[in-house]
Amino acid sequence: MFNTNSGSSNKKKMEKINLGIKQTVLERAKHRCQACSKKFRNQDTPFFYHINGSLKDNRPANLKALCKECFERTGENKIKDNMIGKIRSLIRRVV
Repeated sequence: MFNTNSGSSNKKKMEKINLGIKQTVLERAKHRCQACSKKFRNQDTPFFYHINGSLKDNRPANLKALCKECFERTGENKIKDNMIGKIRSLIRRVV
């Protein structure tokens, strides 16, 4: 009666970006920022931008490797903060 497989497929969508996916995106980008072409050095940590805006969609085709400056310009980190803030305010209203 109940579909027991749906939980595992949803869990896969929510997985964080693993090392293999990061490596695929970085190799495609030739270890450069895909916005400004700055080369990533050992101390530089690339950020991964979700092209379609869905933070759940971690397919390599949906990700761009960006330097910190370019990632900050996208506002994706603000989207995450806003979502968490909205959830917190909803919880406060209920409690």
